[in-house]
Amino acid sequence: MKEKIYTIPINDAVDAGAFCPFCLMYKRLEESAVSYAVGPAMMEPDFRQLTNEKGFCKKHMQQLHAESKALALALVLDTHLERVSGTLETDLKREKKGIIKKGSASKAEFVKLLEKVNSSCVICDNIEDTFARYFDTFLFMLKKDRDFWGKVLETEGFCMEHFSRLISLAAKEYSDSDFEKKILPVIDLQKRRIKEYNTHIKNFVKNFDYRNVNNKTDVPNEILLKTGQLLNGEFQPQEKKLNI
Repeated sequence: MKEKIYTIPINDAVDAGAFCPFCLMYKRLEESAVSYAVGPAMMEPDFRQLTNEKGFCKKHMQQLHAESKALALALVLDTHLERVSGTLETDLKREKKGIIKKGSASKAEFVKLLEKVNSSCVICDNIEDTFARYFDTFLFMLKKDRDFWGKVLETEGFCMEHFSRLISLAAKEYSDSDFEKKILPVIDLQKRRIKEYNTHIKNFVKNFDYRNVNNKTDVPNEILLKTGQLLNGEFQPQEKKLNI
């Protein structure tokens, strides 16, 4: 299949030999979205309206803070805080005898407004819109491009989070014949990866058994970290705590 602009990020991630191609694609999307939010987006009224309304989650606020664009971030936070302030100004007072005043909101409505403020993130939403299309395109390429399918089968597989999402989508979109032909080999690839990691973990545990003190088995470096990433997706490890 001739490469098109929408297939480039997917081919690049597969060709990179990443731990999980989708984790790499997500990371690149996230880096771009964070940089954009306090960069070119500052000049786009539509995007500013979204940031005013949705704000950011804790993770992406932390990343925005690391961008060293203090003025841009302050401008975004200023208008978002005005939106939050407006929410808090919602009229909850009742007239005497429990009659709700015209224009006032119930406690339940107020709680919903607060939940919306604290559960939305414009960066998460933007990433997810593009990321969902990556899955659709990946499955299209898997079905139509034999060379791409072959490249995927030469990778180490995926993290379980993205593997599950991929297979779930394929089960809905592929015919039974295409699923058997194209997806079952991908499942076999993932089975082999899980089995390999399980073997490493078993050997890691056995190496702590005093009976194997003279018969230890080599295991990959950071196997616990890698297994955690295999199960949950790539993440940045924290510094080890010192045992006192």
